[in-house]
Amino acid sequence: MKATLFAVVLSLFVVSFSAVAEVEGVSETPPPVEQIPSKINLNKADVQTLTQSFKGIGKKRAEAIVAYREKNGAFKSVGALAEVRGLGKSFVNSHLDQLQSVFVVE
Repeated sequence: MKATLFAVVLSLFVVSFSAVAEVEGVSETPPPVEQIPSKINLNKADVQTLTQSFKGIGKKRAEAIVAYREKNGAFKSVGALAEVRGLGKSFVNSHLDQLQSVFVVE
């Protein structure tokens, strides 16, 4: 009996507190909107951007990507990263789906 009475009183308190909070303009803050980051353009990204873009691409690999791009021109596809010395076909082939979700060629 005491437990039921306590539950009823607690329920009334919660309902009345919610009503008062809405009347006073206090409401729950909406969850933050998750922004979908835009893809990184392989033909424009600098070393710092590339270094922070994908696990497995550190400073040396980022420098190799930029050097390859400067020497050979723009990338025609994300898969062309396999031609970059220091990345190699094995790395690119095993991570191609993830690389394509991060990078774009424009």
